[in-house]
Amino acid sequence: MSYGAIRLALAALTAVGLSTSAAPAATASDASNACRKGEFCLFSGPHQTGQVLYRLNVKVTKAGFTFPEVDSFDPVIKPLSARNPIPDTFGCIVRLNDKAHFAGSEQEIDGFGDKELSGAPVASMTPDCG
Repeated sequence: MSYGAIRLALAALTAVGLSTSAAPAATASDASNACRKGEFCLFSGPHQTGQVLYRLNVKVTKAGFTFPEVDSFDPVIKPLSARNPIPDTFGCIVRLNDKAHFAGSEQEIDGFGDKELSGAPVASMTPDCG
């Protein structure tokens, strides 16, 4: 094989390698489409990607919203991100506890929009306003 043929073969392999590594394995929009407007969602992956582990239609109105507590997730989930539809004007956070019945350590989701989480276990969840 000549030097030119080797260079051509290496260039072709490099181009193939670059094109496959540049293609994303999954897109954020895959999971985003599963979580519709007005829904509170917890995702298995960062940046609202992966499987939707929990979904709740919050039903936000001008006067308030519907967000029932979850006393115990069975099985416990370990979300890496969330989408919160509750407007900041309500002054609410969502508390995620690592033990059932709102016990143990907690993470907080404060404010409207997309949030990143630690991946810690979530065994119960409650909104906290005021």
